[in-house]
Amino acid sequence: MNKRAFLCITDGSDSKNDPNAWALARPRKRRSRWSKADEDKTYVPGMPTQLPPNLTAEQEKMYILQLQIEDLTRRLKTGDLGISANPEDRSPSPEPVYSSDGKRLNTREYRTRKTMEENRHNFIQQMLELNPEYKPPIDYRAPNNKITDKIFIPQDDHPHINFVGLLIGPRGNTLKALEKETGAKIIIRGKGSVKDGKLVRRDGMPIPGEDEPLHAFISATTPESCQKAVEKIESIIRQGIEVPEGENDLRKAQLRELALLNGTLREHEGLARLRALSEAQNIATNKIQCSLCLGLGHLASDCKLRDPNVSVEQLGINPTERAKMDSEYTALMAELGVGYSTGGSGAPHGTGMFFTFINDFEVICFLVQETNRCGGQFSSY
Repeated sequence: MNKRAFLCITDGSDSKNDPNAWALARPRKRRSRWSKADEDKTYVPGMPTQLPPNLTAEQEKMYILQLQIEDLTRRLKTGDLGISANPEDRSPSPEPVYSSDGKRLNTREYRTRKTMEENRHNFIQQMLELNPEYKPPIDYRAPNNKITDKIFIPQDDHPHINFVGLLIGPRGNTLKALEKETGAKIIIRGKGSVKDGKLVRRDGMPIPGEDEPLHAFISATTPESCQKAVEKIESIIRQGIEVPEGENDLRKAQLRELALLNGTLREHEGLARLRALSEAQNIATNKIQCSLCLGLGHLASDCKLRDPNVSVEQLGINPTERAKMDSEYTALMAELGVGYSTGGSGAPHGTGMFFTFINDFEVICFLVQETNRCGGQFSSY
């Protein structure tokens, strides 16, 4: 009697009438040491196992990577490392490594967790290449195996160029933009990177690389980010050497940003002045010159120095009279600088004065008012 017949007889039911008889009679599959159990299958709640038929190859790869990342993240959180309880199913362990206090470092759990974290890191890097907007899991921390490089700054060969200012920028914004664009960490180190007398470390320990020449220290997690940062820094240094400071676009942008941060930016003031000057030149009244005060913008009949009892025809002044009036005006100004004296007619101080220059008219009026207020005693300022 075979096994299937035995199962059917012991069950006490007819195999023809029972639709589940084949499942009961099916022999159990023999398990091999290298075969995977059903628990090893990847399953993430909320993610369908059946893909839509219209996905591209890139989308399918992104879905598989996302599935693997979520599965590894779940297993790392729950501690499901997949270590078999049967020692025969485990791989051979390496030579043990112990710490100074006798604690083993390379345990099986540590090695398994490290392998899973490395695999997740590789999957995340592949996902970022396909989708730069991808956000890694919250508990993800990139490994500390960073790639470093140094770019030496030729400050001694070009002492008149402020390379540190070009690289750092106003309040460090240029350096922050470089780090954000390249994904690398950039630090300016070496002689001249820190001002004299400024303490950076509270413990008094020397700053790393302070005895070396001025350089930019670059650290990144990928070679591509490091190379991109190197190219950016070399481009800024080359631009600072070859392009004059007045024509350097980066320097102009930094000065404008600094003025904007300090609140001293007047971006439209120069344009407004030029526009006002151009409009003033087109006004016809600005080209009219007064024959009394030689000012622009008004006629002699509208001049403030014109006596209302005198007509315009009677105000014609020849050059000789003009020179005489100028000399009298100069003498009067010198006299005002010392003090007033009463006129021959006994008129009060500071009355009956008319001047030829419109620019000094308001000043003289102020002096006359001060003289009258002080009762004729005026002292020069």
